[in-house]
Amino acid sequence: MTPLVRRRARGSAAMSITLMLMLVSTIAVLYLNRSVLFEQRTVANQVQASQAHEVAEAGVEWATGMLNQPFDIGANCAFLTTTNQSLRKRYVLTRYNAATNPTSGVVPATTAFPGCKLGPDGMACNCPTPPAAGRAVAELGRALLPSFTVAFEPVAGDAEAVKLTVYACNAQAPACDSTNFTVGDGNARLSVILKLRAVLRAMPSAPLTCSTSCDLGGSYNIVNRDITTNGILVNAGAGISAGNGVSATTLQGQPVNNAMVGNDASLAALASADTSSCSQSAMFNAYFGSTIEQYRDLPSTKRLSCTSAASCNTALTSAYNDGWRSFYMDTDLHLSGNNTYGSRNDPITLVTPYAVDLNGGNVFYGLLFSNDAQTDDLGTGSAQVFGAQVSCRGYRNNGNGTLTYDTDALLNARRLTALMVRVPGSWRDFRTNDDLLP
Repeated sequence: MTPLVRRRARGSAAMSITLMLMLVSTIAVLYLNRSVLFEQRTVANQVQASQAHEVAEAGVEWATGMLNQPFDIGANCAFLTTTNQSLRKRYVLTRYNAATNPTSGVVPATTAFPGCKLGPDGMACNCPTPPAAGRAVAELGRALLPSFTVAFEPVAGDAEAVKLTVYACNAQAPACDSTNFTVGDGNARLSVILKLRAVLRAMPSAPLTCSTSCDLGGSYNIVNRDITTNGILVNAGAGISAGNGVSATTLQGQPVNNAMVGNDASLAALASADTSSCSQSAMFNAYFGSTIEQYRDLPSTKRLSCTSAASCNTALTSAYNDGWRSFYMDTDLHLSGNNTYGSRNDPITLVTPYAVDLNGGNVFYGLLFSNDAQTDDLGTGSAQVFGAQVSCRGYRNNGNGTLTYDTDALLNARRLTALMVRVPGSWRDFRTNDDLLP
């Protein structure tokens, strides 16, 4: 073989090897590119799933917060003064009716799905009215934005709990509800159990309770026909005195003196544990399980102040009409005239660190708590309190009026002012056979 032929043979071999190496390199690059594409898709899916999960968590927080807002809402879930229906009453206490069914527990609407879309300018929400038949889903427009809807279910065996389920999508035009939340690129389903946590932990066992002395004078009427409380009329940590004009009504056959429980050791201990100005909230904590400042700062408490009977009436009436039922007065509470505050089925819980003075023909339903050592008085006229009155220190009445222990008013005050809180361990992101919804 000539040198020229040998050189050509070596060149062909080198070219073949080069081509083979290029082919191998190309296959390797294609394989690596495939892995990169796979990783990109995986990361994209994780991002979408994470977004949907965060939207679902936002839905849980939104619904929990809205359930603890006592004010009335409109179709856009925002504050409205004309509906007389909070989100809790619309979706969770659906059978609560002041006239026909005032003592019903948690009965959720399972056919209505309120919700929100999260846009660059904030949330746009819709709270549809529960229909008599069919389903009502939040109308949130067609924009491709993250959204969620909320569903409520009963909890078997617990009349004070509700299962909250949130369906969330990272971006889809239709409302993200239980029927189509799997349509979008990213979706999530979260559920928690919420339970009523009473603000009023322990109900008074008498129409009038004082941590020190209770002095009843004038033409004062005090009534307790409730068997569960043994008809106790006054419960005091020190002595009880009653003038000749006082009228007392207890259980039939029970002597009135037996219904006057004075020198109560537990109340006396609370009085000694507190300061003379009640600043330690010992008496308040015994009934509410918190300090008076903590009660004041609750999102469900309306903080008011007034300088006269007229301004107190205006402030209290206006807030009640807006849906508030739990109140804190920064000032004395003075009421006169002939007005009604609350009802037996929709009562008020009112707390003030100062005094309570009711005059005229006013009627009050619920619980009055005074954290003041000064005189509390039903005053002149024919004012009436249905529920109970508690004074941190002493009580001295020099006027007229009637104080009647009302169990229904107190039970409803306890339930309607309760907060809804998560039950520990109830969070989950999967469905079980106990779930009514997908």
